Amino acid sequence: ACVTGALFSRDQNPNQPYSPKEIAREAIESYNEGASMVHIHTRDEKTGWPASNAELLKETLDPIIDECPDIVLAPSVALGFKPDEGDYSYETVSPMVDTLLGWGSKYIQTTIFTPVSYVQDHFVNLATEENAVKTVRYLQNKGVKPEFMCHNWEAIANAREWLIKPGILEKPYFLSMGPGMHNATDTYPDPWGYLYLIGMYNMMPEDIVIGTSIGGRNWLPITVQAVMLGVDFVRVGMEDALWMYPHKKELISKNAHAVKKIVSIARELGREIATPNETRKTLGIKL
Repeated sequence: ACVTGALFSRDQNPNQPYSPKEIAREAIESYNEGASMVHIHTRDEKTGWPASNAELLKETLDPIIDECPDIVLAPSVALGFKPDEGDYSYETVSPMVDTLLGWGSKYIQTTIFTPVSYVQDHFVNLATEENAVKTVRYLQNKGVKPEFMCHNWEAIANAREWLIKPGILEKPYFLSMGPGMHNATDTYPDPWGYLYLIGMYNMMPEDIVIGTSIGGRNWLPITVQAVMLGVDFVRVGMEDALWMYPHKKELISKNAHAVKKIVSIARELGREIATPNETRKTLGIKL
């Protein structure tokens, strides 16, 4: 579950959680509905603006750990969206990761890395081969599993050519298809969002844990398509989408509602839901 993100505001969805207490509550409720992993951003409680610092993360993560001791935590270690905070690189990520690991490995077991460049407002994600290699080696040496958020075909190709073919990335590889979000390929109009996901799926290398993180109004049907394709991991929540349904004006009121819906559909399609420990085993994560 991705319970808040850094972009959607309460002007768009009044239910968006901002405070550590609100974010933790959303994560715990999602866990209770079947989520084995939560991806956490922190925000300024008053403005909703991204606020990335380790102490705020700890305040958010501690109650989640207390209530869900076996959960897989995947906090964002990216910076806020301010021009003076630089890009997502080893130099900016490592202080946050080192601090979290100083409190224990349970605080960060996996984290997202995006192998394609994009600009979002004032935030720059500059993806270069040199930076990717350096950051991935650092994360792996620290025992943190990198998850590659692939917004388009280029991102899959970059992960393959920069990290997999040279033997830098350790198996099992963890790549997620992420159309519909953060300057990614759109998930509309029909049928192109569905066809693009099939193209991404067919590009995936061998020995890989395949995930999806579908954004936009079409998140629900395309996530169901991903379940039917046989992906190993699906991410849902209020970071990626505002609306529960593609053709109905119903805002997502709780992350747990989105989790519950996908869990129910997956089971109806014959897919079992992994426990947190099964998820760690699949990803090769050790506490």
